[in-house]
Amino acid sequence: MLPLSKPKLIVPAMLALVAIAVTGTFLLGPKTEETVKTKIAAHFPNSTVNSVSCKTAIGLCEVVMGKNLLYATRDGRYVVVGAVLDLKARKDLTDQRLKELAAVDAATTSVEGQRVEAPVKAAAGKLSVTLPKANAVIHNPGAPLKMTVFGDYSCGYCHQLFAQLAGTTNIEITEYPIAILGPQSAEKARLVMCAGDRAAAAEAAYTGGEIKTGADCAKFDAVIAENTRFAQANGINGTPAIIRADGTVNAGFLPLPDLIRFLEGKNV
Repeated sequence: MLPLSKPKLIVPAMLALVAIAVTGTFLLGPKTEETVKTKIAAHFPNSTVNSVSCKTAIGLCEVVMGKNLLYATRDGRYVVVGAVLDLKARKDLTDQRLKELAAVDAATTSVEGQRVEAPVKAAAGKLSVTLPKANAVIHNPGAPLKMTVFGDYSCGYCHQLFAQLAGTTNIEITEYPIAILGPQSAEKARLVMCAGDRAAAAEAAYTGGEIKTGADCAKFDAVIAENTRFAQANGINGTPAIIRADGTVNAGFLPLPDLIRFLEGKNV
């Protein structure tokens, strides 16, 4: 099972908290939580909203989506992705909550003290990707280091990952586009997969450039759906998910030096 994780985003998240803290107050209750759940689910149709709790001390609703934790205003309009820090107590509240959720998850997937396989198949932190290479974008074919990545073109951390990889030639990247962040993700992925030069199209998708496509792009909807189903069936509910040659999975963004170490089989 992949570990519960939070994005490595602190300062922007705290700025967002400041920005939304003055938007007003809302009556709490089941209707509030149901409203938030409905709105979040509508914006993230390919992800499961497991629970919503608006009875938090920070004035935001806690939203658990698969193995990810985020926060929303009580009207469901604004979402905060990142760590929430209690400056007075000097605690990372998000990290603390993720550990609590991980403990519950471990308890509910064991029987009489024995671990059993949960719906997430990558229980040991390894994954054998059986998708065809025709479903992927291949960058730097033949390079010595091998990396498979599941990414969403609307994912900020995927943008950061590929921005730091620009110009890198020693990593062969097999990129499987998935769509978990809304309809715009599927549209971008379709255009990339439809392009004659997929690597160039992927770069354009990440940098805001023009994507040059072929004529018949609708057929790639099935490809994106297949990639997304495979990812979610194997516990990938957040992006980027990085897999090295031996199948070891890293859930989340890595700075380039750490990424190189990871791909070389070293601890990061």
